Amino acid sequence: MKATRFIIPVILLAAACQQMETDAPDSKDITEIETETTEAFYTLSIQASKGDAQTKALDLVSGTPDYLDAYWKNTEKVKVYKDGSLLGTLDVVPDAGEKPTMATLTGPINTDGLAANDELTLIIPRENWDYTSQVGTLASIETTYDYATASVTIATVDEVNHTITTTGYASFTNEQSIYRFGFKVGGEYIDPKNFIVSASRGKLVQCINWNGSAWASSFGSLSITPASAAGDHFYYSAIRNESTEEDSYSFIVTGSDDALYLGNKTIPASVLDAPGKFISAKSITISKPNFAPASGTTENAL
Repeated sequence: MKATRFIIPVILLAAACQQMETDAPDSKDITEIETETTEAFYTLSIQASKGDAQTKALDLVSGTPDYLDAYWKNTEKVKVYKDGSLLGTLDVVPDAGEKPTMATLTGPINTDGLAANDELTLIIPRENWDYTSQVGTLASIETTYDYATASVTIATVDEVNHTITTTGYASFTNEQSIYRFGFKVGGEYIDPKNFIVSASRGKLVQCINWNGSAWASSFGSLSITPASAAGDHFYYSAIRNESTEEDSYSFIVTGSDDALYLGNKTIPASVLDAPGKFISAKSITISKPNFAPASGTTENAL
């Protein structure tokens, strides 16, 4: 019965995230608007840095401690917003090198009403953030669950050359942290069929619709169903926890034997004070729940 009470909210809130996506503007319509050639569309070019944000691409580097490397790919797209209005989408042109941390973002944006000193918000890769239905791999997080933002200020709007410049480069900030989980029973790793993460403060985000600021957030447990057994017994999850105080994560784990296991992990405030971190929790001890009555009690006692 305990497992049922946890799982139902996950399913219901995942459906709510899907409804948010359904209610969003049709992507084909947005593309047509963005690429329409009119006098109101000027070319914006910005130098952009991944900075310390552990965003695309997610490349695990072994060391002491392990960390995620961040670099640009030319397949990425960056959306440009002002006060909640979508102005256009920029292409990414990475700098030279195998894993470039700098890139040029360029593309046409709608300049109606834009002027010097206006602030623009840049979003990777889309404005609807959904953390549900994860499968436990870095590759899936990179392609589906990795969201980052940056802000830039307009320096000039050149009406002669139809170009826009900014006062500086864009430094992106990741909007979630990446957790590495490993589960042990009696000191030995197990490969779960599924695990559900809940937070005692109730601030785990399942989905957000973004229109210039985070709004319509749905909070609840996150369910991770591994695509396959991990060779190293470790599983990854993108988690946005909006609590900045010490929190406790509880885990409901379904083992490969279909047995149910429970566990807990304290998450320090220093981990939660800002998103964009890589958190390793490779040795979470879990055990089968004990449903026996507490010592000294009598069942059905009045």
